[in-house]
Amino acid sequence: MIETYIIEQLAALAEYKTLSRVAEELHTSQPALSRAMQKLEGELGVTLFDRSKNRIALNEIGELAARHAQIVLSAHNEMIRAVKEADRRRRTFSYGSIAPAPMWELTPILSHLYMGMTVSSDLQETEDALIKGLENGTYNLIVLFRPLEKRDENGNALYFSKPFIREKLFVLLPLSHRLASQKAINLSDLAGEKILIHNKIGFWYGICKEKIPNATFLEQSELSALREIVSATDLVSFMTDVSGQKMPPPKGKVIVPILDEEVNVQFYCVCKKERAQDFTALFSAWC
Repeated sequence: MIETYIIEQLAALAEYKTLSRVAEELHTSQPALSRAMQKLEGELGVTLFDRSKNRIALNEIGELAARHAQIVLSAHNEMIRAVKEADRRRRTFSYGSIAPAPMWELTPILSHLYMGMTVSSDLQETEDALIKGLENGTYNLIVLFRPLEKRDENGNALYFSKPFIREKLFVLLPLSHRLASQKAINLSDLAGEKILIHNKIGFWYGICKEKIPNATFLEQSELSALREIVSATDLVSFMTDVSGQKMPPPKGKVIVPILDEEVNVQFYCVCKKERAQDFTALFSAWC
């Protein structure tokens, strides 16, 4: 059997052409490289190189052997990657969410139920990215704002969807604001406003930008900095009923509900149908 290091050296010769360059890239010596290629020729029983006094180059058979070496090396590396990734997934419960609030609720539950495993979470702005991750095995579970009802050609459900938490969006206004006395507003009522917004809020970010015309969004990536600015200025900002439990509104501000149905959300935990039994304890945790 040809040793892996020899296959790697042959594949590198096809890429870098000269012994000196291959020796440099693979951190070996030219004499050692020459001996390895001679050993390979002996094992195969063919001549792979055209040799002259000061030069060695792959011949036609050598080029063929090098192409196969590259294929073998690629397969070898893919095997290592796939095995390590499978082991990582076995030791990790990974899920993705369309919004941060479900992550605040779900992560402690998962950490309790899957002690000894790493719980990994990922925030996405679009459901397409989450569904793709569920399909390819990146996620064990995803959180969407609707049940997933796709079926196969026989009419069998492909996904299992379990209602999780609800969340409602509110606008946070200074008492002097023109809308502060309203019992409720639509997002479009905030047209033209300067609005302070956190840019890591999943789908909320896109909805607010889409539904509020001509607004200037002052984005913050650090939540602590955003909270300080909210407290210190009269800028319009947002909160939800869930985030409000963690961070009460500052003094001098009023909370006004938003009527748009897109921001009054029922979240669902979604997994592949064949995995639903595996997560019975999880789905029972919030019933």
